[in-house]
Amino acid sequence: MKKTTKKTKNLLKLSPVAMVVIVGFLVTGVASAALVNYLSDKVTTTAKVKSPVEMSINEGADGTFTSNKSIIVNTTGGSDFTFTTVAKNNANNVIDGYPVIVAEAPTDKPFTGGEIDKVMFGDAGHWPKGNMIDITDRLCVVYSDGTLHPLSSWTGSSQKLVLYFDFEGTACYDSQTIPLAVGEESWNVLTVTTDPALTPGNYKIYTQMASDLAEYASSQY
Repeated sequence: MKKTTKKTKNLLKLSPVAMVVIVGFLVTGVASAALVNYLSDKVTTTAKVKSPVEMSINEGADGTFTSNKSIIVNTTGGSDFTFTTVAKNNANNVIDGYPVIVAEAPTDKPFTGGEIDKVMFGDAGHWPKGNMIDITDRLCVVYSDGTLHPLSSWTGSSQKLVLYFDFEGTACYDSQTIPLAVGEESWNVLTVTTDPALTPGNYKIYTQMASDLAEYASSQY
């Protein structure tokens, strides 16, 4: 029987380390092979999406598109006040939407009907001011199911009222979208006369373009 030489003993002592190194190479090779499952590098597109229609608001009859997002009007019950909303289409396609007005009453002072006596309306097609039209009877309350009801005869109790101007003159029977051409700026002037008995407080009025009238109204109530 051969005796184990000193050299052989040294090799046996080193063999566990060698085995670890060999196994390490094998594992690395397998992992690399598993990762290479494509034939090219990648390219990425990042799309920054913003609202297609941008709104601004001005005091008085001013159809200029500005950066104003809100105004403060100091008035009294029985007085009228005028403001202008401007919508700009930033999309590269025609955008159709429902222009809506939302009136919000102070906390614990809900609308019950009769708060607004008169609303005059003007736009590029009904200007100068002498050509503004009375839309009081064509201003509709939009219910959460999208149905329209004349504001002039509305009664109830609501902190907010979603309003829609029936420009087709169908007595709040149906709603229609308004198209905005690419880059178009559309402005509307409203003169609102409140009832003399209107409860004092801070009221808010804001406007937007809605894509779905019923869904928008439902989200507000």
